[in-house]
Amino acid sequence: MHVCQFGAMTSFVTEILVTAGQMEKEEIRSQLEALAKRIDQTKMDIYELTANKYVDFCPTYDMTRDLTFRSKTVSSEIEAVKERIETEIRGQLNVSTGEFQFLKQSLQELTSVLAVLKAFVKLQDCFDEASSAIENKQYSKAAAALLSMKDLLSQPLHAKEHEIKIISALRTECMVQQQSLIALLSDLWKEDIVWAVSDVSPADLKWSELKLLTCGDNATILQEAVAAMNILGVLDPKIKAFSEKVLKYLITPALQKDCELKVKSSKQASTLHVALKGSEHHSADHETAFKNINSVLEFLSSSFMYMSTDNDKKSSVTLFEMLGREISATVVDMVVKNCLSMAIPSNSKDLDQFDSVVCKTEGFQKLLLDCNFLQKDNTALISYVQNVNVLFANKKCQDIIEQARALMTSEIHDTIALGEGKQHGELPQLDSGPKSKKTALEMCCEMELSEETFKLPRCRISLTINKVMELAYETLHEATGSSVQCAIQLFYAVRNMFEIFCSVFPIYHKHNLETLPQLAALHHNNCMFIAHHLMTLGHQFKSKLPPALNTTFLDMVPKIRRIGTESFIHQMNLQKEQLLEYLHGADGFANVADNERLFAVERAIKQVLHLLNHLQNVWQDVLPISVYRKAIGMLVNVFVEEITESIIALEDISSDDARQLSLILSGVVGKVGPMFDTTDEKASNADVELQRNVPNWRKFKELQLVINGSLHEIVDRWAEKKGPLADVFSANELKQLIRALFQNTDRRAAVLAKIR
Repeated sequence: MHVCQFGAMTSFVTEILVTAGQMEKEEIRSQLEALAKRIDQTKMDIYELTANKYVDFCPTYDMTRDLTFRSKTVSSEIEAVKERIETEIRGQLNVSTGEFQFLKQSLQELTSVLAVLKAFVKLQDCFDEASSAIENKQYSKAAAALLSMKDLLSQPLHAKEHEIKIISALRTECMVQQQSLIALLSDLWKEDIVWAVSDVSPADLKWSELKLLTCGDNATILQEAVAAMNILGVLDPKIKAFSEKVLKYLITPALQKDCELKVKSSKQASTLHVALKGSEHHSADHETAFKNINSVLEFLSSSFMYMSTDNDKKSSVTLFEMLGREISATVVDMVVKNCLSMAIPSNSKDLDQFDSVVCKTEGFQKLLLDCNFLQKDNTALISYVQNVNVLFANKKCQDIIEQARALMTSEIHDTIALGEGKQHGELPQLDSGPKSKKTALEMCCEMELSEETFKLPRCRISLTINKVMELAYETLHEATGSSVQCAIQLFYAVRNMFEIFCSVFPIYHKHNLETLPQLAALHHNNCMFIAHHLMTLGHQFKSKLPPALNTTFLDMVPKIRRIGTESFIHQMNLQKEQLLEYLHGADGFANVADNERLFAVERAIKQVLHLLNHLQNVWQDVLPISVYRKAIGMLVNVFVEEITESIIALEDISSDDARQLSLILSGVVGKVGPMFDTTDEKASNADVELQRNVPNWRKFKELQLVINGSLHEIVDRWAEKKGPLADVFSANELKQLIRALFQNTDRRAAVLAKIR
């Protein structure tokens, strides 16, 4: 409010008092006029003082004290006039209510101006108090004064305060003073709390050090700084940042096996040095971890984190409690994951020894609760170790799955023979079960089945797959002696093993299964071996596992068999494509009397025979005899069928061509026959196996006879569609051969007429 406004107001008040015509009014008017003049003068002086100090920054300390005294004097005189108006004059003004209301409004305006002046005085007092407190290192008092000043400036001081520029300047000055104090407190924090870390990445941390200069007078100063930061609302971010470093540079290394903690103390400082030895770090055992964490927390608590957030101890919390709120849950999780989980036994025989771990964990949690580091509702440590049965089952199952997965993703070239030892191919003894029911073996005995009924045929499987099956039996045996919950988990861990086999094995070994025929055969055998055991695996342990558990594995048998079969069939198709590609080089077996054409045909035949010999070498000792004969027989059938169809399709076969074709066919017969000779004692004659496993073998042999035979011999073997030729050749095919092999004569025409 400007000086001219106060002058107008004063003259207006004077006119009203003259019209009243009473001595009391005249006296009050004179007092109001005097007060208005004094307020105007005081306002101008305060404005100049404030502008000089916060705008022009001139030193006016003496003038400030004088103005403070003058403002207080004016305030007391206004209160006296107000009281006199209310008590003595108000009764006389009842006849002139309008005049009284005007006088009261004028007084209110003067009072509002005085309120602004009082606020300025309080602000100045806060500034002086803050400056003096900072000089005396009473930071909490300075923070409280600045906070009071901030609260005062956050309230509206006058209806037209936007016209009073000095208020904006005061708000800016308050903000500057507060930020300056915060910067000063941050510097004190950094000076007293010093971190030193080795110059490497956090993953390769070698050592870290925390130095606390919080002894003697520094402790008092830091306590003041902590209280001030709490008042100003910047303590929580400081503690959060400090907590993250404690977790990273002190707690995490303390959980390592090769950690060393050293505490050094002097009159000026306390230092905690944490070092890690070696390049590879392993988790410490639970006792070492508890000891190291306790050492770290004791150092922090005794060095400076005992300090409270407020000088009033009753309503404050300690820095150590704030640290616990920030990282206690994380510390507990790290202890559980890195230490206690390693203490869980992997064998049911060691469960009794776990009681000592539970006891030490309870003591460690009590220690954390007593020092207020751990929240009372955080029972993760105790809950974890007390649930040891579930933990054991979980760990056991996890170990089983990891072990099985490692076996399935290892090399499968190493093999073991089946059928030569009962421990591999023969199923273990089935449990007898209830006496009222007959076992599978008892029923088999009644039916007088062969001893070989429950044995796999002689073949080879991967050594790793045999270990997987042994692991399954060991796990189920352990499940029979475990608690109900543990037994259920172990049973499903075995099921998961074979689910992983179905999902992981074909994909992980996909390249080898497609490019190496021997591994494709091994994979086929592996699947048959697993399916063979899964048919009765669940029934063997059913009586010793929980009754409510569905112990069958039969649902997995078709899936595993299909995986092995599809993989081997895919390999067979690849070999078939390769075989046909080689035969394309023979170009239909035409004009083989020509040396160049004969060379191409012989090369194609040699390539096919070489392929078949290679497959014989890698399959014969791996696959069961029956499977091997079917597999090699299918490829030989494709081979001879392609040769037969190509020769039948020829329109002209000269005598020289026929002679060369006869030699080629004889060579094929001589090479293919030994592929069906096996070391099996019960093996049949090779010719019989050829006819059994190569559907087109008889046709191929009859073709050889036709090429070498005469028209008379051909008619005899046709025997009016009742001879061996009629069994494998159609009339049109035989006529086509006769036309290609023999010249057009009456005799040929007669023979062709007989073939119909």
